[in-house]
Amino acid sequence: MIKFQYSDGNNNRDFIKGLINVISKEQNNIYWGVGDLDIIPRYSGDYPGSGTHKNKEIAWKFGEKVENEKIVFLEGANLCEVLDDTQTIRRGAFVCFFNNSPYDYNFRPKVEVTEVNTIQHSLSHLEIRILDGDMFFILTKDSKMISKLENEYPEFLLD
Repeated sequence: MIKFQYSDGNNNRDFIKGLINVISKEQNNIYWGVGDLDIIPRYSGDYPGSGTHKNKEIAWKFGEKVENEKIVFLEGANLCEVLDDTQTIRRGAFVCFFNNSPYDYNFRPKVEVTEVNTIQHSLSHLEIRILDGDMFFILTKDSKMISKLENEYPEFLLD
């Protein structure tokens, strides 16, 4: 397990996007299952004042969908679209699967689990758990991926 502590838990979108991009570059045939999510959408103003509201509220709608369905599966590009409309993620479980793995709608990923060093789904390749917006726990059996992430973000690495 890799542990990162990000310096700004109230603005972690770019850090999460960076993690997703590094993982996607190493493994391009993947999709994500997201659960146990507390997402804060990007602030677009209280009232536009002139005309209709043009904000699509992508992050807000995604957060509601995860809350209702308990898990949402999406491709990396769609996840980045959600993150573009996000200010921060306070908590979340992001589980990475290879494209040939079937969707498991009975799976309920959690951030806080009893076995913290174990990936929650037997078919998953990697798992990111975000706690309090600044603590990131990344689990994978891929030692190359561990090295890549450690080298990419050494300033946030915890022992």
